[in-house]
Amino acid sequence: MLVLATIGVSICVWTAGWLLYGSARRLNESRDWLEHSQAVISELQQEVQRLDRIEPNLQLYLLTHDESNLHNGQTSIVAFYSSALHLQQLVSDNPGQVTRAQVLEKQAADLVKTFDVFNTDSKLPSQQLLAARETLSLMQARERELLALRTEAAKLNASRSLLISVSFTMLALVVVLVLFGLLLRDALHRRKYEQRLSETNDKLAGTIRALERQARESDLLTGARDELQLCMNADQAQHSAVRYLAQLLPGTTGGICFINESRQMVEVEATWNGSTTLMDGFAPDACCGLRSGRMRWRRAGQSEVHCAHFAGKPPENYICLPLAAHGETLGMVYVECGSSGIAAMVDANLRALQQMVELASIRIAGLNLRTILEHQSIRDSLTNLFNRRFMEIALDRELRRAVRHQKPLAVLMLDIDHFKQLNDTYGHEAGDVVLREVAGVMRQAVRSEDTVCRYGGEEFVAILPELGTEDALSRAESIRHMVSELRIYHRGEALREVTISIGVAVYPNNGDSLDQLLSLSDRALYEAKHLGRNRVVLAEHSAALAPTHHPHEVAY
Repeated sequence: MLVLATIGVSICVWTAGWLLYGSARRLNESRDWLEHSQAVISELQQEVQRLDRIEPNLQLYLLTHDESNLHNGQTSIVAFYSSALHLQQLVSDNPGQVTRAQVLEKQAADLVKTFDVFNTDSKLPSQQLLAARETLSLMQARERELLALRTEAAKLNASRSLLISVSFTMLALVVVLVLFGLLLRDALHRRKYEQRLSETNDKLAGTIRALERQARESDLLTGARDELQLCMNADQAQHSAVRYLAQLLPGTTGGICFINESRQMVEVEATWNGSTTLMDGFAPDACCGLRSGRMRWRRAGQSEVHCAHFAGKPPENYICLPLAAHGETLGMVYVECGSSGIAAMVDANLRALQQMVELASIRIAGLNLRTILEHQSIRDSLTNLFNRRFMEIALDRELRRAVRHQKPLAVLMLDIDHFKQLNDTYGHEAGDVVLREVAGVMRQAVRSEDTVCRYGGEEFVAILPELGTEDALSRAESIRHMVSELRIYHRGEALREVTISIGVAVYPNNGDSLDQLLSLSDRALYEAKHLGRNRVVLAEHSAALAPTHHPHEVAY
């Protein structure tokens, strides 16, 4: 039955198409004949208008003898003659009209000849113009009759076409309804089966999506963990965490923020997917997540309390996750959702987000702890200069480099003059202030590639790569002068003048080993003390370089 119904529909469609094609063809032919008649009538009207312009121009010419009027008349008759020729082509389908067009063409030609010899003494060719008007009137009347006949024929063709279209449309509709009834019977039987199959497919697709999401989250977490392990400092770890957060939460914007050393300000360190509405710095209490110590969603209808760390109007959907590890809160991760759909996506990846934040917290806290321990192991806690252990490592490295590149290396041994007396007079707290101030001067006076260390007590060592004897003495003298210019106050009381003595040893002139350079510079320092302090002495030289601004040095 389905096959027979299909064949019947095909035959009906083919027959309807053939009939509709014939009707459309006849309609097009009728329309073309209508347009043709209208074009002929339009051309005849234009001819009448041209003919009407000829006689007034000739009358004006005879009255005024103005050649322009004659010229206008000649132009109109030439156009009239050209249009008469064109009319013969337009009416070539109608023998009667062809005959009249030929007569009109002959009349136009006679008018052209008359105008060629027309002058002020000539008479108006009224008879010729009247004959041309009669010819045009006959042609217009015949063409209007044809237009009426063709209009009636077009209406009849349109009615037939409409009747055929409606008839075959109804027939095709009946056949289609029969076919649809047959198909509907089968569809009803298959509907329940398809519903059960669709439900099963939906469950399977949901399971596959969940597994794919879990696999993606697992890959991201594994990659984040591996890359965080490769980071050597907290800054690298921050940017690595931001990069993986952007991959985990596409379409969101956010940033990672850390509490500064004073614990009074939270600062934005890195962002992803453009800028956020966060302020660059804000108090820890401004964040509800930091205040509560746990993750906090802000969504319309769920929580109406906004955090106070926004520069402008807060967004509708955002989440704040504290960064905490080893019992210490480091900062927070901020995630901003531009729409409710993105917020739903973040909610679906919330478990992975928490794991990512936990990985970043632990790694950054570990790197911070390692930095602190490294700093404590190589830095002097009072002056923040490198300690003696690091000095020995640095001096050995620079000495090897100097030997390899055949460059000089200067070692300065410095000591604060009469430091014990200063401690006894003002107290150890004032002595610590003096040590910090002198250390600050030394940091300012050396280059970035130089190394300044606290050797012990009030003694310091400066390692100056690629400085020869003259340059090393000049740098030492500059340090000595800067220290002597210090004015130090402790608890509102001005301390006495602070001076230093410096011993200088230079590789390779004074020694070629670490022990020799340190021993010789220490011996030169002792000689500077013996000669009256506040001076610079070069190793194995008996003459001291006296200070430029204290020519009469008095020993303390």
